[in-house]
Amino acid sequence: MIQLAQVQYLWIIAAIPLLLVVYGLYRRHGRKMLRRFGDPELLRPLMPSVSRCKGWIKISLFCAGIFFFALGLSRPRTGARVKELKRTGVEIIIALDVSNSMLAEDYTPNRLERAKLAVSRLADNLGRDRIGLIVFAGDAFVQLPVTTDYVSAKLFLNTINTGSVPRQGTALGQAILTGIRSFSLDTPGSRALILITDGENHEDDAVAAATEAAGQGIRVHCIGIGSEFGKPIPMPDGSLLKDEEGNTVVTKLDEATLMDVARAGGGVYVRAGNSDFGLQGIVDSVRQMDQQEFQAVVFEDFNEQYMYFFGIAFFFLFLETLIGERKGRRFKSFDIFSKIAVVFVFFTTLSLSASAQADKKDIRAGNRAFRRGDLEKAQLDYNRAVAKDSTSLKARYNLANTMHLVGDYRQASATMATVPDSLHNPEQKADAWHNSGNFQLSAKQYAESIEAYKNTLRIRPGDMETKTNLAYAQKMLKDQQQEQQEQQEQQEQQDQQQDKQDQENKQDQQQDNQDPQQDNQDQQAPPKITPQAAQQMLEAVQQKERETQEKVSKEKARAAVPVRKGKNW
Repeated sequence: MIQLAQVQYLWIIAAIPLLLVVYGLYRRHGRKMLRRFGDPELLRPLMPSVSRCKGWIKISLFCAGIFFFALGLSRPRTGARVKELKRTGVEIIIALDVSNSMLAEDYTPNRLERAKLAVSRLADNLGRDRIGLIVFAGDAFVQLPVTTDYVSAKLFLNTINTGSVPRQGTALGQAILTGIRSFSLDTPGSRALILITDGENHEDDAVAAATEAAGQGIRVHCIGIGSEFGKPIPMPDGSLLKDEEGNTVVTKLDEATLMDVARAGGGVYVRAGNSDFGLQGIVDSVRQMDQQEFQAVVFEDFNEQYMYFFGIAFFFLFLETLIGERKGRRFKSFDIFSKIAVVFVFFTTLSLSASAQADKKDIRAGNRAFRRGDLEKAQLDYNRAVAKDSTSLKARYNLANTMHLVGDYRQASATMATVPDSLHNPEQKADAWHNSGNFQLSAKQYAESIEAYKNTLRIRPGDMETKTNLAYAQKMLKDQQQEQQEQQEQQEQQDQQQDKQDQENKQDQQQDNQDPQQDNQDQQAPPKITPQAAQQMLEAVQQKERETQEKVSKEKARAAVPVRKGKNW
């Protein structure tokens, strides 16, 4: 479907009927002047070179040239070109331990952040493989299904923390079983599960789960992160994590368990280092497996069509110069005007071609800088390309992606938000809405990202990746709303306490201002208490004391009941 990038130039077409009217009036004025010399029928044999139709043919060709020239100026495009590629690769699912023990600081800045950095660098180097993410602690959940969308992988990776899994612990077996269910069914022999953990497994039989995975053609690799001497676990409030007996927890790397799991799963075990994490080496060995052929769709830039319309305009204008208004002779003044128009069309075509090439040159320069890791230079080049052509899908998308990587999430979201409206192809529009939702999710614009994902699903209802992202965005929006509600309730409670305190202060002040003589009279004349009333007061005090003793006894009994011990790191 053709779309026009600069529709304002279509107003030139409105001048064509006016040009025809002016030419018709010019011909009519010529006939009136001719009648002054005599009857036109008698004068026609005296003017054998005059043609009745050639003038209209010339003006018609000229108007046709102007029409296609105006269309060329409006820069018609056939939309973003989509190229379908066939890639060969493997499926890799990374199961990341997010238990509290991953907060230990024997890696910089801690185990979890160091592991996330390694996975992020791996995503930057992947170009043909599918990647998925699983987070696990006491339970295991799929954070991202297997995909070639590395931008989404890094987006979800940034949101991972120790609160991603509600129940604490380290269930290696559950993580492996979840990984088995998460692989595609059409990739036998090219599947690998990589566990990144400290190996402190107290939940299930991880070796049996790894054996089951190997039986289904899935290799289980392990990366051990931690120190053999152990480290305490710092908590967000600055204290150290303690167990149920009040002792400070020291988390150590359990290499023996991880070696047994890797051996049972037909994989390898690598101990992570601060400089070389070991993840890339495992992936390189995974790629030596039988690779599967995947279908992938990539965006390219708009397919410009203006040069074809300029070519048609040039043809009509050039043809008009070959036709004379008189028989056997050409009308010189009109020929000169036509030649000027032809030259104008020619140089306009060159100018627009140079402009388009300049835009693509900036994009290519930005791509080179992006591949080098020079994000500042890449952002500058993409900004320059957008300034020259604000409708360039490729420039805006690359710019938004670069802004996202440098942490400018809101600006990336704003830049990407206009891309879906520039597309007409349903599949392209669905992909653009999906990417826009990813950027908005990263910017914590949860309501906007939900709407973007819904737009994708309206076009492509079966998109599981978008459904996963939508569910995550809805969860984050719900958590955000609950947090805001709790803050509001807390503020209301503080306001109520402040009002109560103000009222008490006011009452105290009123009591202090009472008549001192009245106070003295009250002191001099204490109320008389009857023996029956005194006996009742004594019994009430004794009853209150018995209730207090019973309550204390119950609390002691409850404290004496042993609590189920569990691993919370």
